Amino acid sequence: MRSKAAGPSFFTERTLAVYLSVSDRTIRNWIRRGQLPSYKLGASRRIDPADVEDFLARHRDDSA
Repeated sequence: MRSKAAGPSFFTERTLAVYLSVSDRTIRNWIRRGQLPSYKLGASRRIDPADVEDFLARHRDDSA
């Protein structure tokens, strides 16, 4: 019996929204505006954790 190949774990729009404590719509807006890269697979989108890390670094508020 063959097992599934272990590949990178990607966020869905929903799991990323929960992770960042924002709405699904916010995630979709960031993707639509080109601020957050994503991959379209069938009817769903996947977001690479490395892209999330880059996105957060670009939007970090250092004034606090």
